[in-house]
Amino acid sequence: MSDLKANVGYYVAVHVGAGYHGKNKEREYKAAMKNACRAAAEQLRSGGSASNAVESAIRVLEDSPATNAGIGSNLNRLGLVECDASIMSSQPDGFGAIGASTAAHAVLRNYCKGPDPSTGLVPPMFLVGEGADSWATGNGVATDRCSRHKITEEALSKYSRYMDRISASGESSEVAGISEDVDLQMDTVGAVCIDRWGEVSAGVSSGGIALKLPGRVGEAAMFGCGCWAEKAVSKVDPRETLSTGCSVTGTGEQIMRTLLARDCAQRDGDIFSVLSECFENFNSTRSLAVFKQRSAGLILLRKVCDGSDGAELGVAHTTHSMGYGYMSEAMSQPVAKISRKSEASDTTVSAIRL
Repeated sequence: MSDLKANVGYYVAVHVGAGYHGKNKEREYKAAMKNACRAAAEQLRSGGSASNAVESAIRVLEDSPATNAGIGSNLNRLGLVECDASIMSSQPDGFGAIGASTAAHAVLRNYCKGPDPSTGLVPPMFLVGEGADSWATGNGVATDRCSRHKITEEALSKYSRYMDRISASGESSEVAGISEDVDLQMDTVGAVCIDRWGEVSAGVSSGGIALKLPGRVGEAAMFGCGCWAEKAVSKVDPRETLSTGCSVTGTGEQIMRTLLARDCAQRDGDIFSVLSECFENFNSTRSLAVFKQRSAGLILLRKVCDGSDGAELGVAHTTHSMGYGYMSEAMSQPVAKISRKSEASDTTVSAIRL
């Protein structure tokens, strides 16, 4: 642990993604987020690390069929589930990503050990496909792909409906109207936690977009794109140490072109201004000119470690809606909300003091 005295308090923020969240499922989404906050808070309350808390929160969110991660994930063109996930932590300083979300934390731990002292071999930071499964099995990590990532009846029904549209309209999913479907899930789940020592961790897990090509890797597994966590001296006030964590959701191909997680996490200023500027850039950048619509959202959690003013939580999204929840040591119960964007705005931004 850090040398900093354990006086920071703990903070938890989670999300069930940016996309479309039907009001008929709102209670289910909120229940999943509250349970995830409680699971993370229990880890932190008992002295667990921020990365352990993030892993606990994401596991709860994955186990909810309402989310597009783990159970209930979108199916690819072959009708199979392929999930991406990553976790980043300030202590130990490292990043791990894998196609099987139950092993991402193990990759992080292994990577942080550094090169093998006898062989000099560098441990992997990012594993995919069969290699990820083989590594997990060889290192005693159960991925449980058949059970944890099982196909639900709802996911199978959507897959059949989308494939029928493509067969009738040709290969373009856009022509088939799939991109406009109100039931379409693009909701990566994620969490950011700050522990009592001021260390921060952030993570994401996603089943990806519906009907993605087999082997497609999204932002949830890419460094600087799906999540970011760092503890550093403030650029505004060198006397302050900031713990900052970010978890991103949306269309992976757009997020990867903009390194959205790192971009937002490393900006200076109050959290509302930071997110407003970050998404103004996201909405106007020429690197996304090929896309008709911008689809992204994120949670940004920040704490001055040597201060006593609590933490700041920022939420922003360009999509129809985004679900998020939060909890702190000072709160007896978690809060969960579904933010909905007005038709008149490009982006919805919120800032909450915890």
